Amino acid sequence: MKKDLVEKRVTLVSAGLDEAPGAYKPIEGVMEAQKDLVHVRAKFEPRIVKMADDGFVED
Repeated sequence: MKKDLVEKRVTLVSAGLDEAPGAYKPIEGVMEAQKDLVHVRAKFEPRIVKMADDGFVED
């Protein structure tokens, strides 16, 4: 997962690697399925992710 984050230029801040990107649907498909309900004005691509830590403590 670290390699995937580096390739996408995403910085993971104080979070564990327990959040699998593969668990999410591609946003383009989701928005296409909802096109009669939404009007897209812009696309946001985060480069920094801040989450609670995973509670793991290294020795």
